[in-house]
Amino acid sequence: MSWIQAFILSLIQGLTEFLPVSSSGHLALFGKLIGLKKPDIAFDVVIHLATLFAVLIYYRKDIFAIVLGLFGKKEERGKFSDFSSRPYRFLLFGVVATIPTAIIGLYLKDKIEYLHSNLHIVGLCFLITSVFLFTAWKVQKKGKSERLLDFPLWLPFLIGIAQGIAIFPGISRSGATITAALLFGVCAEDSAEFSFLLSIPAILGAFILEFKDISVNVLSIPYIAGFFVALIVGVYSIKLVEIVVRKLKLHYFSVYLVVVAVVSFLIG
Repeated sequence: MSWIQAFILSLIQGLTEFLPVSSSGHLALFGKLIGLKKPDIAFDVVIHLATLFAVLIYYRKDIFAIVLGLFGKKEERGKFSDFSSRPYRFLLFGVVATIPTAIIGLYLKDKIEYLHSNLHIVGLCFLITSVFLFTAWKVQKKGKSERLLDFPLWLPFLIGIAQGIAIFPGISRSGATITAALLFGVCAEDSAEFSFLLSIPAILGAFILEFKDISVNVLSIPYIAGFFVALIVGVYSIKLVEIVVRKLKLHYFSVYLVVVAVVSFLIG
């Protein structure tokens, strides 16, 4: 992989892992555009690990407050939500949401890997994500807003299912999980933060499954540079999504995804 290819793909990963537009779909599309004959699994693992660190860095204070709360200590609450004031409830929600994600991921992983090279399927999934986001925007405009942890456990389970189906290239993980929360009236702040914190076990699990494909190439300059590009861009992307969700701008991404879907169909 060349310097230019590594930079483009790491930039795309950093932007689209958290923006509700599907990083896997964009990596498949741009990989084709820049001339990659097949996905570089090792590089994908490296840049996904970078976005995991982006979440840990951005939410470090919130995560620290939650951990302290588990031991009965109080810390200044995070930027959003009451996760740190009800840490055991939050942890339970995280476990319940991760279970269906893990089951779906383990069952479908080997069955759909070939779809990443089929841009017609990627384009179709882009359109599905576009519908998700437009629907969430319409529902969010009605103004219903409740705290996530006040809901029963069936909601994090549904959010986990939504995250699981994002294994299809073109289905956005953040878009699916945020949409699932917003559709049932969860406030924008809790929807976004829970989506990003839920990505920690999801990305870590995917990293463990793909670890066998990592080679000494990850110590080369393009891989290392790609890691830091995806990390830095990822941190700023999280902030951007928080702003977009709070200000009811999800329909902009819905329109964008229609355009990208058309491009995918044409190239495919």
